[in-house]
Amino acid sequence: MKNKTSPLYLGALSAAIILAMAAAPAVAAGKQLPRQKVDPAISLSRADSAQGASRFIVKYRDGDRASIASTLGNRLQQAASKAGVAGNGRSALSVQPMRRLGTGADLVRVSRALDTVEAKRFMDQLRADPAVEYVQPDSMMQAYDFVPDDKYFQQLQWDFANSSVGINAPRAWDNSTGEGVVVAVLDTGYVDHQDLNANIIPGYDFINDPVVAGDGDGRDADAHDVGDYTDTRASSWHGTHVAGTVAAVTNNAVGVAGVAFNAKVQPVRVLGRGGGYTSDIADAITWASGGHVDGVPDNANPAEVINLSLGGQRRCSDDPTTQAAIDGAIDRGVTVVVAAGNDNMDASNFSPASCVGVIAVGASGVDGARSYFSNYGAPLALSAPGGNATSGDDPEDRWIWSLGNSGSTDPVASPAGDSLMGMIGTSQASPHVAGVVALMQAAAVSAGYPPLTPVQVKNILRASATPFTVTPPSNKPQGAGILNADAAVKLAMQEPSPEPPAQVLANRVPATGLTAAAGDSLLYQLSIPAGTRSFNVRTYGGSGDVSLYVSQGQTPTIDEHDRASERLGNNEAITITSPVAGDYYIRVTSKTAAFSGVSLMAVY
Repeated sequence: MKNKTSPLYLGALSAAIILAMAAAPAVAAGKQLPRQKVDPAISLSRADSAQGASRFIVKYRDGDRASIASTLGNRLQQAASKAGVAGNGRSALSVQPMRRLGTGADLVRVSRALDTVEAKRFMDQLRADPAVEYVQPDSMMQAYDFVPDDKYFQQLQWDFANSSVGINAPRAWDNSTGEGVVVAVLDTGYVDHQDLNANIIPGYDFINDPVVAGDGDGRDADAHDVGDYTDTRASSWHGTHVAGTVAAVTNNAVGVAGVAFNAKVQPVRVLGRGGGYTSDIADAITWASGGHVDGVPDNANPAEVINLSLGGQRRCSDDPTTQAAIDGAIDRGVTVVVAAGNDNMDASNFSPASCVGVIAVGASGVDGARSYFSNYGAPLALSAPGGNATSGDDPEDRWIWSLGNSGSTDPVASPAGDSLMGMIGTSQASPHVAGVVALMQAAAVSAGYPPLTPVQVKNILRASATPFTVTPPSNKPQGAGILNADAAVKLAMQEPSPEPPAQVLANRVPATGLTAAAGDSLLYQLSIPAGTRSFNVRTYGGSGDVSLYVSQGQTPTIDEHDRASERLGNNEAITITSPVAGDYYIRVTSKTAAFSGVSLMAVY
């Protein structure tokens, strides 16, 4: 991807751009900012792509893996033979184990790319083995562009300073700057930059394939971005842009501010030339969150927050490797923030945005409305500034500005190559949230509380969000609202609550439009008077697959409840005869997939 013009050089404008914690930076009069293309969002290529599949991830059940270790290669080769792809009149096919992932799955490689039919037969044959828990292609993450072209704004960081359509960061900084928190940015790595270097801590390069890595070797401790250019696009410096939004050095009269400017960024390189493999990304999630990955030194500084400004068109239910890595991170107490995607489609069809437990982030613009490109739907927890530029010269359209490099292929050494770059996308929205999570964690600890759990973080972000200035259409929900750093930090400084208070459900009055991400739930409270003969609670309509739980006098959970209805679909019903008078609590949840448009009604 080539830039429309050269990036904005810090050396030329360091005196003209004034950074202050209480106000957005201003550009000297008469200085025109260059244009920059939209963020190259990262997409997940499908297994049925024209290139075919040559790498697969196979997870054997924990009790069986050790017993078959010595025969793993033979078992894989037999599966290929039984599937009819060992030769097939084309070329002899060999299957080789490559390595074991941090999730416990095995990465295997076949000697030539299999077409769609062959890949399906091979995976079906592997799945026929009762020792196999799951198998999936090791898909490649790749970049794609959508290119609006508009005039840049003069006040670079509306996304930070504006209290109604931005994140209201200056007020949040009165209480927290993110000190002591580590944010792992899993991306293209980073380039040295005078406005970022002081906030970088050692990370890791998880790109195993030297060709993809582009730095002459495989995995190592050097997370520098050597450029992700291809024959058709220039290097994006995507990871540096994301890292700058999280924690650019602030109040130094240079460049731009970072959301959590006293936090530390741990760059973890997973995307290189041509993209990055699911297997590498899963291992990086495991390592960044403090888990063990064979062949890699354990992380000396595990992150409290992971940012994934990447994803693509695949349901997370079809991507168990990524879900397993995310589950491990959440079990370690790490909050995983994910970009929803830039395809103007339902995020339920994208991974990792639809994975259970993540905080999926949509994009909003300077008008306080949903960005036209942003993915939407039940998986989204909230939105954050991601820009809303369109073609033309509308002065109300705004980009998200952060750090980059002037090189079109290889990086130009700092400080000569230091630049500012304007991008738009949910990749830009996500690090706003990751930075605010760092502010929240630092604030909670400073107030004398333990670090917030990922569930508590998500609940606070949703509860503190600013309403959209322009309400998103009902068929394209964007979560609870726009990220509000000040309100989120203040809630984080209060005694943490396990979840928001229950909503009151009235007799015979349906609660409609119930929407939640995978793994999330909604809680309601209903008061039953004395003398009631029976009452009925039911859900109906909408999409997804909900379950219903009821308890008297306490909040029900999936594991502990008085009554449950767990049918397939959304038509759940619970009837209680001769109920004891008092408060009943009702939980509507989905264990594995988002739900939306569901109705809940109680009758007594």
